[in-house]
Amino acid sequence: MPSIKLKKKTQEYLAEKERSKQLTKEPEEEKETEIEKNKKKDVKPKKKEKPPVLEAEVPVILEKRKRTVPPGEQQLTDWLTEHVESREGASVSYQTLFEYFTDFCAQQNIPVTVDPSQFNRDVKDKFGKEFGIKESSPYKGLIREIKAKPKSTKPKAESLTMKMRDIVEEILKETGNPTNGVRFPNIKVATANKYPALQVDLQPHKLLQALERGVYYGRIELVKGTGKCGFYRIFGAEPREDIKEKEEKEKEKEKQKKEEKLQKKKERKESEKENKEGDEEPVKPEEETPKKKGTKRKLEEKGDVKKEEEPQKKKKKKRHIKKPKWEKTDPHSNPEKIDDTFPLAFTYCSEPKEASFGKIKKYLVENYPSVNAETRLKPAIEKGIEKGIWEQSSGNSVGQGSYRLLLDDFDPESSKTIDDMICQAIVASHEPKQSTVIRIKQYIMDYHPDFNIESRPHKFKTAMERALKNGVVRQITGIGMSGTFQLAKPFIPPPRTLAGVEDLTEEWIGDEGVSGENYVVRKTKSGRYAGRQA
Repeated sequence: MPSIKLKKKTQEYLAEKERSKQLTKEPEEEKETEIEKNKKKDVKPKKKEKPPVLEAEVPVILEKRKRTVPPGEQQLTDWLTEHVESREGASVSYQTLFEYFTDFCAQQNIPVTVDPSQFNRDVKDKFGKEFGIKESSPYKGLIREIKAKPKSTKPKAESLTMKMRDIVEEILKETGNPTNGVRFPNIKVATANKYPALQVDLQPHKLLQALERGVYYGRIELVKGTGKCGFYRIFGAEPREDIKEKEEKEKEKEKQKKEEKLQKKKERKESEKENKEGDEEPVKPEEETPKKKGTKRKLEEKGDVKKEEEPQKKKKKKRHIKKPKWEKTDPHSNPEKIDDTFPLAFTYCSEPKEASFGKIKKYLVENYPSVNAETRLKPAIEKGIEKGIWEQSSGNSVGQGSYRLLLDDFDPESSKTIDDMICQAIVASHEPKQSTVIRIKQYIMDYHPDFNIESRPHKFKTAMERALKNGVVRQITGIGMSGTFQLAKPFIPPPRTLAGVEDLTEEWIGDEGVSGENYVVRKTKSGRYAGRQA
């Protein structure tokens, strides 16, 4: 039918075109006057007549033209109808079917005009998704049929159909909706226990998004904190009655505590006032003796005149000052933790060991007072440069600049000569003290094997992290436990600490007979001894 209508329209169009051509050929009519034009305006325009149909009759096809199927497609449909049928619960792979179809075409010497995608589409249109091989077909045993898996209807939880907004509000109501709010971890635990299908414990961001959305739209109130550290409650809703009672009781307890604190403060102030008054003991007025008549001389002869007693001094209570608890051992030489070994480890492991002339002189004056540093230091440094013990890294003259230690082996216990003392001064006072982790670890393994770092490396790692956190050490290069570290604060150990003397109560005397630090031993109340620096 649509083809017939189209043909009719084409005929009408051609007729109208011919008519317009005839009208152009006719002579042009004379121009009409203005009066005639005005008359024509009053006259209604005639309706346009439809163009007459062409005289030549065109044959009209009333039936739909049949489509001629190409031979390749016809061959495919015939092959499918012969070998394949629709069957429930079974299916065949499209690739194997297409391979057998191409083999059939090759045997019959027919060209394959269908590609795999078109082949799959035709099979789906004809048989659907479930189909199998006919029993009468020779391909019955060759082509393998795949059984369709039964659709497992898993029971769905009710919480999966619920909205997260309703779940959050329900849990906040169950927890009591306190005025201080509910912590995010508590909300998470409650939702995970009640609605395990949501898997909120594994995906807490879903719950957090719902809470933040509620806060944005004003349904939920964020009392304090932010995000996962926040306290949430339903906006405008009152807390539960039992929680109200608890909150009131807590408020009363807080008030009582405040009142008790105020009372204690008042009592303290009163007791302090009483103590001050008790410290100042009032002097009793002397009993007035009746004055005897007579001259002063006579009374003196008789011995009646009493000498004026000196006024009694104000007595004050002695305050017991707490004496400091002196350490018995040096933490650097006898460390309890791995952290205690770091200062000495950095002093010995850091390279280069370089100190200025002023620092060396100061160290000798403080620790070796018997040595005349002003006269003996300069010639000793010159001799040391000649021997190759140290070198001058900066400065022009001997009394200026800094000096770098060149010795590989150094014995901190020996202080026989001034050269040993200068070596100790350079090692102790050089800055900055920085070293690698490998060298520090080796130092602890060599000199403090009790910590057993080799078999327990995590102990060293935790100690270094603790030192970084406490500000004892800072990391200069590297990431983690790699790179170089440096002591954060300057550390200048005395000779006894460098020598590794454990007991601070013993007076350490060097090989030369000069005491490194003077310690005075005195008894404490409990009868124990402790060292005190003089």
